[in-house]
Amino acid sequence: MILVAGVAELYQGDLDLGRLAAARLAGEDLGPEVLVEELSYGAVAVAQRLEELRPDALVLVAAHARGRIPGAIERRAIVAPRLSPAEQQLAVGDAVTGYVTIDLLVEVAAALGALPARTVAFEVEPASVRPATALSPEAEAALDEVLERVRSEVAALARG
Repeated sequence: MILVAGVAELYQGDLDLGRLAAARLAGEDLGPEVLVEELSYGAVAVAQRLEELRPDALVLVAAHARGRIPGAIERRAIVAPRLSPAEQQLAVGDAVTGYVTIDLLVEVAAALGALPARTVAFEVEPASVRPATALSPEAEAALDEVLERVRSEVAALARG
């Protein structure tokens, strides 16, 4: 099974992109082995959900500020980080507050042994991270493109 997951900071401007992406993809037929979910809740709960589902592959979609041009899209193959026990404890401690970002989700899922070996992230650089119910024009323009890239990624994963 391939899990496509939107990760978002709800109603925080462009950081809400993952939720919107998951909502749009959930209405599409991406194949019989594809599940679409929104994982915009605490990273520990997300790791537990990953343990429950045990997907063969995970495709994450989110907006995350990394200093790129606003609206830029980046595909990253995720390699489970090697965290010291102290770093694992810190990540889980951050996560139990309900906080979630794509990086924290990866750290916690890896620390708890729930991160699939085949994990890919599609990130959009936000233009605005202030509380808002709508995306900025830059993120809105990137949304269609990132969805197309996710569809292509899922098709490639399904082919093996």
